[in-house]
Amino acid sequence: MTTDPAEGATWGEQPAPASGGSGQGKAWSGRKTAIAAGVAVVIAVGGGLAIWAGTSGNNAAAQQGPGGFGGPGGPGGFAGRGGMGGMAALRDALHGDFVVADSAGGYVTERLQTGTITELSATSVTLTSKDGYKQSYTLDSSTEKSGSPKAGDNVTVVAKVQGATATATSLGEAQQFGGQPRRRG
Repeated sequence: MTTDPAEGATWGEQPAPASGGSGQGKAWSGRKTAIAAGVAVVIAVGGGLAIWAGTSGNNAAAQQGPGGFGGPGGPGGFAGRGGMGGMAALRDALHGDFVVADSAGGYVTERLQTGTITELSATSVTLTSKDGYKQSYTLDSSTEKSGSPKAGDNVTVVAKVQGATATATSLGEAQQFGGQPRRRG
């Protein structure tokens, strides 16, 4: 505690009375106290939001392919809509490309599409999504098929993309992420 009047009061210490004063400082009004408390809350909330925004965006470790998405919902899970996890946001995806690491330490572009089979042969399948996006995929002996897809079926395809060619790695009943079949109807 500082006792030298020339140095001033220590933080939190009652200021020394001015010369000739009564020894009592003027107390803050209730309004000033409420304003100060309100400013403190705004600063604390704003700082917390800034820290959250700076640390939660673009978390590559939480976005490592199906089962690894999660964000705030936790690895491999999704806590529902409204920004709580990447899987929830992708659950109703119609189509899109993404990049994954391959076993050789490189990277591969893959494409996901959910849509209706409009053309099907032993070597290719063409899907049209609800938004009109149409894409043909090469089928080969490594394509994993679930069920017996046929023209008119609603399916999901995942394919490896090289140049203009997209080779299906899986073809099956339309899925929502997390392995649960989409509701029909």
